[in-house]
Amino acid sequence: MGFQQDLREEVLNRLRRIEGQVRGIQRLVEQGAHCRKVAAQVKAARTALDAAGKLVLACHLADSLNDRDISEREAIDMIVKF
Repeated sequence: MGFQQDLREEVLNRLRRIEGQVRGIQRLVEQGAHCRKVAAQVKAARTALDAAGKLVLACHLADSLNDRDISEREAIDMIVKF
């Protein structure tokens, strides 16, 4: 089925922010910033990417459950593994 328009925009906005975060991390490394500061920014970017991934997973699960491609148990297993 694919993304609904509002969800698509939300995922794209999050990915654009993450892209900016990664560019910022690159600049920190280029400038010789302290490793602790770089690590904190990497963690923040990873957390943001995980949140975007959860939105994508929610879209996939909704599509799969609507189409009955998977059982509810399989959907729960997908969430737990994510």
